[in-house]
Amino acid sequence: MAVIPFYGSDDPDLFAIERGAMDREGRVIAALDENLPTTGTALDVGAGDGFTAERLTTRTRNVVALEPAAGMIRRDRRLAWVQGEAECLPFADASFGAAYATWAYFFSRNWDPSPGLRELHRVVRRGGPLLIVDNLGSDEFSALSLDDMSADTEFWVRNGFACLAIDTHFDFENMTEARALLELFFGETGGERAALRLSFRVGLFVGRSSGCR
Repeated sequence: MAVIPFYGSDDPDLFAIERGAMDREGRVIAALDENLPTTGTALDVGAGDGFTAERLTTRTRNVVALEPAAGMIRRDRRLAWVQGEAECLPFADASFGAAYATWAYFFSRNWDPSPGLRELHRVVRRGGPLLIVDNLGSDEFSALSLDDMSADTEFWVRNGFACLAIDTHFDFENMTEARALLELFFGETGGERAALRLSFRVGLFVGRSSGCR
């Protein structure tokens, strides 16, 4: 699989604006924390710059940050980093107690999630939680796009996942940052319709590993 170019590798400052503004209240991370085991090792698939993995690593829970794009890996964050791809995870069977992915393109509507999902079932011990975070749509942020940005909920339900809806927001520090990020995502329309706060509906899809491919 070829790694899709991601703007965060070339513009870490703008990516930092995205990470800071998206779910500033921390509701998504709180939901992940609640659904992950409190002990053992979890896998973050498509960890980006380690923002989420760093916050979910605790004294008793270790998070391995897997990221395909070398330019996204932040070595200054004290995480266990592995460069690799979701469709071919470089880990032995049953290596983890849980796994999660947040807004990862290989689990999105525009990508076939099946190969990556098979790999999650393989590397996570039977019964361990599999957690996928994606957009649910029908919010102010998603309305800026001409395309459907929402998750393929039916796919996840067919594969045994339940959907937990999380209502949160994009909260920007100032309009300059809002326009810069929204123009990147949505072009001129995004900049023209920028606001300091935009509603954002997120789905946490919760499943369990079968312990096999």
